[in-house]
Amino acid sequence: MKPTHVALFSALGMMFTSLSVYSLAPSGDGSPAPVVEVTAEPPRVTPETAGGAAAVADPSRFTTGSRLMLEGRVGHARLPRSARETFLMFEVRSGEPSARAQAQANLSLVIDRSGSMKGTRLANAVDAATTAVSRLNDGDTVSVVTFDTRTAVVVPPTTVGPDTRGRILASVRGISLGGDTCISCGIEEGLALLAQASGGVSRMLVLSDGDANHGVRDVPGFRAMAQRARDRGVSITTIGVDVDYNEKILSAIALDSNGRHYFVENDAALARIFEAEADQLTSSVASGAELAIDLAPGVELDRVFDRSFRRAGGQVVVPLGAFAAGEVKTVLLKVRVDGLGGGAGGPGGDPRGAAPIADVHLAYRDLIARTDARCEGKLGAFVAERDGDASEIDALVAGRVQRSETAATLKQANFLFEQGRLDEARSKLDAQQRSLRAAADKAKGSAPAGRAKDVERDFESQIAALESANTTLAGRVFASPPPAASAASAGVFAPAPAAARPAPAQSREGKSAVRRNEVQAFDLAR
Repeated sequence: MKPTHVALFSALGMMFTSLSVYSLAPSGDGSPAPVVEVTAEPPRVTPETAGGAAAVADPSRFTTGSRLMLEGRVGHARLPRSARETFLMFEVRSGEPSARAQAQANLSLVIDRSGSMKGTRLANAVDAATTAVSRLNDGDTVSVVTFDTRTAVVVPPTTVGPDTRGRILASVRGISLGGDTCISCGIEEGLALLAQASGGVSRMLVLSDGDANHGVRDVPGFRAMAQRARDRGVSITTIGVDVDYNEKILSAIALDSNGRHYFVENDAALARIFEAEADQLTSSVASGAELAIDLAPGVELDRVFDRSFRRAGGQVVVPLGAFAAGEVKTVLLKVRVDGLGGGAGGPGGDPRGAAPIADVHLAYRDLIARTDARCEGKLGAFVAERDGDASEIDALVAGRVQRSETAATLKQANFLFEQGRLDEARSKLDAQQRSLRAAADKAKGSAPAGRAKDVERDFESQIAALESANTTLAGRVFASPPPAASAASAGVFAPAPAAARPAPAQSREGKSAVRRNEVQAFDLAR
């Protein structure tokens, strides 16, 4: 293998040593959902343009589906026979429906009422909750739970309608302050109430401004709880208010349940988030989506990035949950391809066929057609006898690979910053920004014509996230205060001695920067 190719694959392999891999064993009651009708959707290949030539019958890419569109890509369309690894990327996208879904929305609002929510926080949380209830349709179901050290059911599962909406809103407006914070208590109560709903799409909104100091307190415990919720068909959106909540706990809950995570520094913005979440819930077009990837002989899973999964033999199953209109979710795998068979192909090769990589199936409930649906596709790659005939990494896959690395860099910078290792945090951000710019130049030059704008936007959003982190940390937190002599000569009070000032990570600006980075990392990994 040429040294350049050795370097390429080595770099890609080393890139992710710091990323977490989540494994999930099947759980839940094990009872399958009844299947009324299954709509099978045959694969459809969408030709792409790469380097000015149409990519016809390219085994490394496919597009299929209707209500949910599934696109699959192999990291390298032509692998050298000596290759040891590549990537598989899947993008699942829902279109805008021609008709409105008729599925019932089941919403549980779980609100922190601990003492730290005093002042405008609880008042704005109550206003946001009433906004969310107002956005629900007649026939939807809502429940409201508050928690401090214990839980209180403010609104039991209630069908929204002309006769009940006013009572629900009045109950929400009666929420008052309590004691300490038991986030897990609120989630468990919310799940129990959602379990009383039959059918429909279920979502929980959890709002907190503090750390978990009662009940479950560690990230693995909350991750397990979130996975149980996801297996019951419940996604959990978490909302951290102000700068003293535990961003690691709330983002883990959202990630492992297929929900979203928000940081709200100004609690006046809560109503907008609650409204958006309620609107997304009521515009769901699919639910219970699961992506199953059957790896071909000779192909082994190395890791799944950024998502929980379960595996049985050579099959990897990634639960994706519900989809609102226009929503996009991605799945990234790294696979080992030692001993990959198949014929050579592509420029300079003998097109005797491609080596199979994976058979892929997407199953979900179509909420518009009210049927169970599935679509499928196959991925393969040509095996090049000569290293010079191997292809560069696919532009869209490169962007998704870099998204995981950018998300990991933001988390690493947070960790270093909180340890007081400010220069190292800044160095990490700078290094990833340089890597991104180099990767972006390559990807833009090889992107398929139909997706060139997507590739450009992907890299631009990552660079913007790193620039934002650098600006926030370097500009507000890393910056040294002016010398006392300079301040005094300017006729102002000199700054307090260093010992009297809070450490950067404990300042309000520092906490805000860390939580913004966490949200950026969460969004990039979806």
